[in-house]
Amino acid sequence: MSIIKEILAVEKNTNSHFSKIASTYRNLRTTDSEHIQYIKNNLEKKSEINIADVGCGDGRYSLELLRCLKDRCYICCIDSNGEMLMHLKDYLTENNTTNFCVRPGNASKLPLENDTMDCIVTFNAIHHFDIQKFLVEVRECLKDDGHLFVYTRLRSQNRKSIWGEYFPIFADTEDRLYELSELEQHTQNVGMNIRSTKTFTHLRTSTLDRLTHQAQNHHYSTFSLYDQETFDESLKIFQQNIKKNFRNLEKITWHDENILLEIEK
Repeated sequence: MSIIKEILAVEKNTNSHFSKIASTYRNLRTTDSEHIQYIKNNLEKKSEINIADVGCGDGRYSLELLRCLKDRCYICCIDSNGEMLMHLKDYLTENNTTNFCVRPGNASKLPLENDTMDCIVTFNAIHHFDIQKFLVEVRECLKDDGHLFVYTRLRSQNRKSIWGEYFPIFADTEDRLYELSELEQHTQNVGMNIRSTKTFTHLRTSTLDRLTHQAQNHHYSTFSLYDQETFDESLKIFQQNIKKNFRNLEKITWHDENILLEIEK
């Protein structure tokens, strides 16, 4: 199979994955808020803020931004998956927010006009994009004093997660993530600069049943990259690893790490 065909196959598989889990995604994932407050503090001087949330999914973080910034902002929610956008629209409407719009679109060709955005954000999604095309689009759509915020996991951070440590071949299977040096290089390639980075460490607590449920329902798209036989066997080994390393299976604790990049034109 050629490289192009492999890429197209992965993209098709990923889109299918998100369509399947769109209705349950919000309940499967953990929504952090510390980085939202950090972004708000960085936008403190702006009174009216046009924001694009690219790869917005079902709207978990779009709502967090709307709650945090209130009437100061208007958010354009962009995603390539129609099922996710349908759930996002219902979710934001149910939570009594109106200062948003929904636009189907690809990160490689943003449905935005040039020089119109004060801020573009993407949360846990950049590894699904063609990063070079995305950054070029961002540079065109941002105002001169605009900023891009990228919230993601580095490959090294992924390896230290409970999945990276205890779920067989998880860290090696997830080869779409970046290291900071790679993100710096991609940013420089399009004439932008990383202004700051901040690492967020999150204390997690869960049960083995909950972790098993999340994996079985592919709360990370990484699991959709496993064939069924490999996944089933890996899940059994994961459960054994957890039982060996944690005494209380009703209160399993670990730390997750993410990084937030602030990028400017």
